[in-house]
Amino acid sequence: MEIRNRLIMAPVKTAYATTQGTVTPRLIDYYSRRARGGIGAIIVEPCYIDLIGKEHPKQLGITDESHIAGLHDLVDAIHSHGAKAIAHLNHGGSAANPKASGKTPEAPSAVFCAAKGTMPTEMSHERIIEVTRLFARAAEYALRAGFDAIEVQCGLGYLVSQFLSPKTNLRKDEFGCGVEERMGTRFLGDVLAEVRCAVGKSYPVMARISATEQVEGGLTPEDSLRLSHILEDIGVVAIHVASGSACDSPPWYFQHMQLPPNMNLKWATDIQKEINVPVIVAGRMGYPEIMRKAIGENQVAAIALGRPLIADPDLPDKMKAGKDDTIIQCGACLQGCLSRAKSGIGLGCNVNPLVGREKDELIPAPESPQRIVVVGGGPAGMIAAMTAKRIGHEVILFEKNELGGQFNLAPVTPGKESMGLTLNSLRRNVLKLKIDLRIGHTATVPEIIGTEPNLVLLATGAEPIFPRIPGADSLVSGNDILSGTVEAGSRVLIIGGGLVGIECAEYLLKRGRQVTVVEMLGEIARDMEPITKKLTLKRLEKTDIAVLTDTVLTRIDETGRAHIKTDDKEIMLGEFDTYVAAVGTRPVNDLAGELERAGLNVKVIGDAEKVGQIIGATESAFEAVRAYSMQDTAG
Repeated sequence: MEIRNRLIMAPVKTAYATTQGTVTPRLIDYYSRRARGGIGAIIVEPCYIDLIGKEHPKQLGITDESHIAGLHDLVDAIHSHGAKAIAHLNHGGSAANPKASGKTPEAPSAVFCAAKGTMPTEMSHERIIEVTRLFARAAEYALRAGFDAIEVQCGLGYLVSQFLSPKTNLRKDEFGCGVEERMGTRFLGDVLAEVRCAVGKSYPVMARISATEQVEGGLTPEDSLRLSHILEDIGVVAIHVASGSACDSPPWYFQHMQLPPNMNLKWATDIQKEINVPVIVAGRMGYPEIMRKAIGENQVAAIALGRPLIADPDLPDKMKAGKDDTIIQCGACLQGCLSRAKSGIGLGCNVNPLVGREKDELIPAPESPQRIVVVGGGPAGMIAAMTAKRIGHEVILFEKNELGGQFNLAPVTPGKESMGLTLNSLRRNVLKLKIDLRIGHTATVPEIIGTEPNLVLLATGAEPIFPRIPGADSLVSGNDILSGTVEAGSRVLIIGGGLVGIECAEYLLKRGRQVTVVEMLGEIARDMEPITKKLTLKRLEKTDIAVLTDTVLTRIDETGRAHIKTDDKEIMLGEFDTYVAAVGTRPVNDLAGELERAGLNVKVIGDAEKVGQIIGATESAFEAVRAYSMQDTAG
């Protein structure tokens, strides 16, 4: 199989299929847009080969004749834009979701899946044989649907790799792990042999593996080298290298932003040196300079991109045209993509509100450009301004400080440095669009009226809430600390243990402060993305932070000492140099009423409308511009 470049789209779950696993127009639009952006080939998201192995309710299926027609339409759409289409075949094993399948997960052995909280049943010999044939049937369906190749999932803690790993395969029969080899390769060999029989000798069959499972007792880089030699001997045409396990090491599985960068590339390069089969590497590879170096120095044969193509589907074409600085970079935060797919809403992205609604990109240019004024240059304001300008409107953007708004604080917090790449790429794109930027300038009502706008979009964000506590006359906000506006003293009490409070606490701990957090509820960091929360709390366990849950700060006495209430008892906690309020924020939209009374068309967007996550802010910004533009065109 020949592809037009060395960039391949990795299989990323979308939750855009039906609950019966069939293709939807939304799914076709999503993949068509990625193919149109210049990617060489697309490995379509994981297709379950058996209902018991299904991971989520809206996963794409390849188990029935009824699936073929939709998959064929999907392949045709990908082909129409010059990309190849690769089917990704998977059985979740113990990582399957019983709520999606209605059945108890199965695995080589009854080993608990920590991330999913499920205990699988051990597969019988007869069931193992049956599943190998189900892989073959799925491969046949993929061939009939017109896919150019198939990829068998042999890694990431799913069924095939569960047979390979000594941690999850405790069997003593022929499907168990050999004592010397450490790996149970019988099931792998049987699956690939059945698949080969189903599709013929000349049809391309790839394998995806974990370079390491990153869990004690699991597969190691040395194991993956041995496995790669086995796969080469079997006759796979390419080996696709990721890392981690869906059950045991989700941060590595999802390539979270807090992990060391480029580890997958190192491991994949080690494999490529040992074998003649082309190696593809996936995992936080969306940086042009790293990709060019990896390909140019023959470290690997190809790069697989997942989230970078969600954030910017035109990444391949932009690289080809030498426009790297226009790429919207993914920060690997998982806030929009993972949480949306898991919830069943469908894949989303903090900085690309068109994900899952690609049809909305086709907004007709206005017959006569309208003047749109955007007040506020945070994520919502930047997305609104860029969207309006690209449609063809005249745009004026006011920002009282600097572009980015509260997004500027994200890269400052420990573990979120990569979000600075996203922020900077948004800024660059705003600047390149030649928008009338009025930065460092607070917009007034007369000034806005003076621009004679057709539409005003208020993206003025939110402001911290300061609780009313007797004696607490000098509270500062978490934003004040993270922005450097306020220098904290040596002993700090943080009121509120949500996302901002905990990020502020870690920020201060790294700067040598003594930190105490009081949280009125029984849990801290409850509003963090789950994997980020787990990694953050694990780091905090190694510090001397004091965290008091189910606790309320009741007063600060005249000597500056804090008093708290816990278990219905009031206790004197001690004296602190700095008191930080991190109990939430409220919308700032004071200009709306005056502007409306002046007869202007006003729409409040982002946190100024409703405080939430970045993805909600950027989606509301895009929708406001889209709705106005469609109304203008229709009118």
